[in-house]
Amino acid sequence: MIWAALEISIKCPHCDSPVHVDGPYTEILCGSCQSPIEFPPEIWKDMLEDVSSEVPAMKPKEGSNSTIFGHFNMSLMYGRRDPFCKKCKRDFDIEKEYQGQDTLVCPDCGEKTPIFPAPDWLKEAIHGSTLVLGAWPMSDSVEEKGLSGPVAFACPKCAGSLMIDGTDRLVKCGYCETNVYLPDDLWLRLHPAKKKGRWYIGLDGAKVDPPEDGEAIVEDDEDGEEEDK
Repeated sequence: MIWAALEISIKCPHCDSPVHVDGPYTEILCGSCQSPIEFPPEIWKDMLEDVSSEVPAMKPKEGSNSTIFGHFNMSLMYGRRDPFCKKCKRDFDIEKEYQGQDTLVCPDCGEKTPIFPAPDWLKEAIHGSTLVLGAWPMSDSVEEKGLSGPVAFACPKCAGSLMIDGTDRLVKCGYCETNVYLPDDLWLRLHPAKKKGRWYIGLDGAKVDPPEDGEAIVEDDEDGEEEDK
């Protein structure tokens, strides 16, 4: 099996904030304005039409970066790279370690990584796609930890104390009944921005001689330092 590594981010069409697309979702949520963003299969097909044809012909660790101006303003990285544990950098042995479960557990460090069969619409968009690895379902997506427990915030109109739990960004003051829109700095402390993630699509049956030249994908460790693995 040949693995395509992907990193994707778009600009939110509602507020222009960056939004990371860390899996094959047909709808994503902007972390800044909380607006849902539709990402239908036909957009995936147009966006990734080169992946199934170019990645099998790449050398291992070779990749390509592009900026796409279309339905979304998008930054796209894709390349040929076998998946590995994000925490300890150990390569996965998919043939031995995947037996149909929904997560792979690294035998070295215990880190869990999601894996699941490619949905039918993705198989149509990317010929030969069989597995998706490293992409948590949206409902289970792992985010950076924010503040825990209620947070006291003063109403800007009457200075009454509001207890904020992060459920809603628009909160009604219990004293003056003013609708208070929580400022960005507080909201982001409750809901820290997610870091862009790398995820993988397994391509089956692609056998192409590798090209002569290519640009290696550079790995980033947890501290943001470059590491060519």
